[in-house]
Amino acid sequence: MSHYAPRQHARAAGILYLVTHVTSVAAVVAYGAGRVPAGVTLELALALGCVGTGVLLWHLLRTSGQVRAATFAALRGVEAAVIVAGALPMLATMWVHAAAGPSWELAKSMHTASFLLGQGLVISVNTIVLGWLLWDSRSVPRALAVLGLAGGSLVLASNLSQLWGVIPLNGAVAGAAALPVFAFEIWLAIYLIARGLRSHARAGASVRLP
Repeated sequence: MSHYAPRQHARAAGILYLVTHVTSVAAVVAYGAGRVPAGVTLELALALGCVGTGVLLWHLLRTSGQVRAATFAALRGVEAAVIVAGALPMLATMWVHAAAGPSWELAKSMHTASFLLGQGLVISVNTIVLGWLLWDSRSVPRALAVLGLAGGSLVLASNLSQLWGVIPLNGAVAGAAALPVFAFEIWLAIYLIARGLRSHARAGASVRLP
């Protein structure tokens, strides 16, 4: 494979990471404004972006750790499935013209639950796996890999605390805990677009963890 192909794959992964951030924020805005079709469409794009980043980074990092790269890709797929599952009740409620009252509140609760599981618990684990893989492969600056490991661990603790009612759901503490993962993904996206992965990560090494 030429150097050009991995470089293009890395750039595509970086672009898709940015797409996931834009669509996730825009979907929240759309739902808040009552524009359910737009919110659902944006979340479908978000889910596709999750799958795309999983596949592309698996392809780029599999020589550095096949099991971990496959685990990351699989978790991105799970995250995408949970996102779509959360969008379904919103769409169903709109179709039965019940965008108010108990049905709408139930749909919003289900959507919040899917956010906690998919974009909370699942994303925290796949960020830890990715950070570990990036650290071991030395394919990005060490500080970036550490940020992924630390940020994923913090989000995991935060979302477990929300799940068990230790801290408020989607409160200020939860928002602050999510900032390192947000910074990690933005930094990673920019790095992938501007630089790509360091070449020795693709070549592999004499000893690698699976």
